[in-house]
Amino acid sequence: MIRSVSILATGSELLDGRVVDTNSNFVAKELSERGLALKRILVVDDDLHELVGGLGELSKVSDFIITSGGLGPTSDDLTRDAVSKFFGVGLSEHPDGRKHLEQFFAKRGRPLDPTNLKQALLPVGARMVPNENGTAPGFLCSKEGLATVVSLSGVPREFKAMFLGTVLPIIEREAAGVQKIERRAFKTFGFPESLIGRLVEGLKLPQEVVVSYRAAFPEVHVVLKAPQGFDLNTSAGQVREAIGPECVYTEVADETFVAMIHRHLLERGATVATAESCTGGMVSEMLTRTPGSSASFVGGIVAYSDSVKANVVGVADKTLKANGAVSAETVRELAAEARERLQATIGVSISGIAGPDGGSAEKPVGTFFVGISSPFLTRELRCLYMSERHNIRTYASYVALDLIRRALTGLPAPATYPIAK
Repeated sequence: MIRSVSILATGSELLDGRVVDTNSNFVAKELSERGLALKRILVVDDDLHELVGGLGELSKVSDFIITSGGLGPTSDDLTRDAVSKFFGVGLSEHPDGRKHLEQFFAKRGRPLDPTNLKQALLPVGARMVPNENGTAPGFLCSKEGLATVVSLSGVPREFKAMFLGTVLPIIEREAAGVQKIERRAFKTFGFPESLIGRLVEGLKLPQEVVVSYRAAFPEVHVVLKAPQGFDLNTSAGQVREAIGPECVYTEVADETFVAMIHRHLLERGATVATAESCTGGMVSEMLTRTPGSSASFVGGIVAYSDSVKANVVGVADKTLKANGAVSAETVRELAAEARERLQATIGVSISGIAGPDGGSAEKPVGTFFVGISSPFLTRELRCLYMSERHNIRTYASYVALDLIRRALTGLPAPATYPIAK
């Protein structure tokens, strides 16, 4: 019976900042959604003594330990050695592990490198955990008096599939005293986190309702949690009304901002074309993240220089000379020309000063203009988002996408973004 779960993540790259430990975050989220919680997360170096010591430390507070990483074919991949030492058993070649490697390489038309055979070595008595996305199979070890240990590949894509396919069902089946929870999610864009918090906290929701906030730049996510059986409809309605459709773009927990845009485009049978300057194609990249985006995204033009704005997109020379590239007049023509030339339902455009240089008193760094041309909404907005270069470009891209959302759903365009401070 599983009473508490901990994670042991290994890798020098996690300790020196080269890689962020997204695997532990993923497990914590998945368990939280099922009314479970992690007891500990421990990160150690690629060192046998550290790994064995970490297993011993976590076994004092948990009866189920998930290890992440250290299952590769190189000399610093020591997790299988550490687990076998922790359980006091040796390593042996698992027949299904070798078969997996042979099939993995054969499918890709490559010879099996003998070095990879190390990955077929599992602690004696271990149960193999399939890895359909990589070479390293995982394994599960258990022994009376010791915590159960399941070891998974540290590659996020492989780790997530292995966890969802094998580990999570075990935890759900064997976890003790789990209190299921009710949950409602609100994903927002346009309001800063401080304002979202002020609006929600002013509602004085019932004490059974726990509110959590997550800043996922440039979005803010609000989650309501309550014990199973508690009716969250009233509280959810209050939160929905307080924040408003201006900023709540979805209440579907796993729907992304881009997927939401794609959904609205498909529902309206609309298509989009882009003309981007300071964002350098970010809007186009975001619009094509969702599978099937070819049904709604026509194409885009990165009009970075004035000559491309004029000669490729068709912005009038007099517009650029009179108003400059960063202006409402320029993005108006960029959006309209992108829409017409690429034969899309909607044309969106961005031009701005992402910095760190190039600003002026009249147009400081962080100034950008966004334009939209469509049968539903045609507008140009001037915005100021003072931050570092990447954040300015990301925020401007979101504004362009949000104008598409508003055009498709009948919401009015605000005077500027952020909508309120």
